[in-house]
Amino acid sequence: MDVLRKLEILADAAKYDASCASSGTELRDSRDGKGLGSTAPGMGICHSYAPDGRCISLLKVLLTNACNYDCLYCVNRASSNVPRARFTVDEVVKLTIDFYRRNSIEGLFLSSGIIRSPDYTMEQVVRVARTLREEHHFRGYIHLKTIPEACETLLAQAGRYADRLSINIEMPLETSLARLAPDKDQRTIRRTMGRLRLKLDEAREATKEAKKSITKVRPPRFAPAGQSTQMIVGADTASDRTILDTSANLYGAYRLKRAARCRRRPRRCCASTGSTRPTG
Repeated sequence: MDVLRKLEILADAAKYDASCASSGTELRDSRDGKGLGSTAPGMGICHSYAPDGRCISLLKVLLTNACNYDCLYCVNRASSNVPRARFTVDEVVKLTIDFYRRNSIEGLFLSSGIIRSPDYTMEQVVRVARTLREEHHFRGYIHLKTIPEACETLLAQAGRYADRLSINIEMPLETSLARLAPDKDQRTIRRTMGRLRLKLDEAREATKEAKKSITKVRPPRFAPAGQSTQMIVGADTASDRTILDTSANLYGAYRLKRAARCRRRPRRCCASTGSTRPTG
C-alpha cells in the first residue's frame, strides 16, 4: 500500500477525535455548491491554538488503525470491518517534514490503535517524536496520545519530546467502560493521568527553581502544554449532571488543559485524544 493511500485511511480514522475539530456549533458544509467553508472535521489537517492565541495547523493522523481492543463505540475496534493501514515511523516523520516545508502545517497530532502491546505501540509513537526532535531538529508543536497501560519510562520519554500529552478517560462511568470497553480499566487510566500530573508539577517546580538559580540551567522539559483528555457521551445512560461532575473532577484532580466531550455517532467513535487549545 502506498503512503497516500495510508494517509487517506489513517487521517480519516483520526477525524473522530473531537478535541482537534470544530466544536460548539451545528455541522455545516458547502458540498452542495452553496456558500463557502465548513464546520465539519476535516481529514489530515486540524487547527489548534498556541499560548498566544495564534491558530496553528497540525497534521492529524493515527500511526495505525489496527487495534487489539474491541471497544463497542469505536469504529477502529478489532471486530470492525474497515480498511486497515499502518505507517512506519519514518513515513510519519517524512510526511510531517514534507507538509511543514510546504507551509501546510506547524505541528503533529499523533494517536494510534493498540498493536502487539501497549508498550510496543507507545514506543513507536515516541520514536516518531524523538526522530523529529533529535534527527530533524523539528521545533513545531507535537501532541501525542499516551497509552495508559504503557510503562512509566515511555511516559517520561513522551513528555520529553511532546508539547502536550493526552489520555482518553473514555466514559463518564466506570461501569459503562467495563461494559463497552472490557479491555480497558478506568482505574489504570486515572492512575496514569495522576502520574502525568505529578510529572507536570515536578517540571513546573523545577522551572521555578531554575529561574531563581544563578546558573539559570534549564531543567528537563516535560509536556509544557500539559495534559488533556476526551470523554465519549451518548454511548451509555450517564446523565448530564454525571457528565458535568466527572468533567469537573477531571479538571480539578489532574489540572487538565481541556476535557473534550465527544458525541457518540452511530457505528462511529472517538478513537483518539487531544485538545483544541494547547495553552501552557
